[in-house]
Amino acid sequence: MEAETALIWNPIMRQYLVNAPHRMSRREGTTTCPFCEDITAGRIDSQTRVWLHPNDFPPLLPPIGEAYVLIYSRDHDRTFTQLSVDEVNAVTHLWRNVYNDLATRYTTVMIFENSGESIGQTQFHPHGQAYGVSIIPTVLQIELETIIQDEAAGGGCPFCRVRAELSDHVHEVASNGTWQAFLPPFVRYPFETHLYPRRHVANLGLMQDDELRDLADILLRVIRGYDALYDGAMAPMPYLLGIHQLADERFHMHMEIQAIGRAPGKLKYAASSESLWGLWMNDSLPSQKAQELSEAIAISTSDQTNPGSGGGIHATD
Repeated sequence: MEAETALIWNPIMRQYLVNAPHRMSRREGTTTCPFCEDITAGRIDSQTRVWLHPNDFPPLLPPIGEAYVLIYSRDHDRTFTQLSVDEVNAVTHLWRNVYNDLATRYTTVMIFENSGESIGQTQFHPHGQAYGVSIIPTVLQIELETIIQDEAAGGGCPFCRVRAELSDHVHEVASNGTWQAFLPPFVRYPFETHLYPRRHVANLGLMQDDELRDLADILLRVIRGYDALYDGAMAPMPYLLGIHQLADERFHMHMEIQAIGRAPGKLKYAASSESLWGLWMNDSLPSQKAQELSEAIAISTSDQTNPGSGGGIHATD
């Protein structure tokens, strides 16, 4: 049955949504992995480690959009935190390649990952997703409008300003040569983390090879840190990961990771005030959670350097 997809305009909220009823029962109960079948059926070369798989239940079809699954490893049982920096670097190069391709046809390229059964993950072969979309989604539109307003007022790039303000501050949880990770004071989830490139760069297509490798490094450190929190009592941490980027060079690319766990055995749900009105309630003090995450990242990094030291790492995709 051909998928029916359409962008629907909400005239009250002045934003689009997508109707995709064919996705309601996608692959629930299946015992076979479609991504492993790419290997067994010979659809990918024996040397291929990361690849693109067309989304079997695409929410968007051309010319409105396209949808793909990005496979991170040949090994079905590997988890993201079990990958090496070199292996994740191959993923970041795949992200750049996907961006460069989809950006030739679509206004927005959304690269993201849903990790954890509690947020609806149904396929556990390590993977992410990518959508090319013919419109700019609301969040990116607001971010772009903020940039335009701040520049018109003489303030320059607001992302560059936030990055500078939070650098070497309690809210900075990790850094390397070209990237910094923050748990800003305005996060919605207790352990929500934002990753900023030090350089003002609009999208993955403009990323240099060293920046992609540093992204792999810092991303692994942050997600391994999640799983080290409370001596591993929150592992595997469910999370939503998304890369915010646009072709407009005024934009400042960044990554947001909404870690859904708020305490051992407890999840942060978007309740009525948040889902219905957009008034978020953070159940914690961001500066305190930043300190906890910084310490967990330090522990997980030490455990990776000294595998016999124990620690609380429990990996998740």
